[in-house]
Amino acid sequence: MTVLTFTLIMLLGAFLAGFVGSLSGLGGGIIIIPLLTIILGVDIHYAIGAALVSVIATSSGSAAAYVKEGITNMRLGIFLEIATTIGAVGGALLSTIAPTSFIAVLFGLTLIFSAVNSLRKKEEHIVLESSPLAKKLHLN
Repeated sequence: MTVLTFTLIMLLGAFLAGFVGSLSGLGGGIIIIPLLTIILGVDIHYAIGAALVSVIATSSGSAAAYVKEGITNMRLGIFLEIATTIGAVGGALLSTIAPTSFIAVLFGLTLIFSAVNSLRKKEEHIVLESSPLAKKLHLN
């Protein structure tokens, strides 16, 4: 594969990842990691690292747009960020010792779980009153 072909595939994939990630909230990694590993033959450890770096920009841009439109709950987002940061540090440390096959299987299972849950027909629950826990944590 030529450098030009590699670059064009990456640019198209990155655009698609940003678009889908911003639209769905799933993150661009669901596109970038398979693109890098399956199509371009990059080791999954490097693919995950590259995807995380690129998702920072996607998340920041998307979050700014959602905040501007008033369709986000800042308290809930900050609450979630604390837990995801702790989880990210733990996951990053584990990834340095985990075998490639384990990471690939875990990623595949995560994709399948996300796909199944996205495609399942869900009842729309409109909650007019916050739960007691949400009130206690000031998330409403």
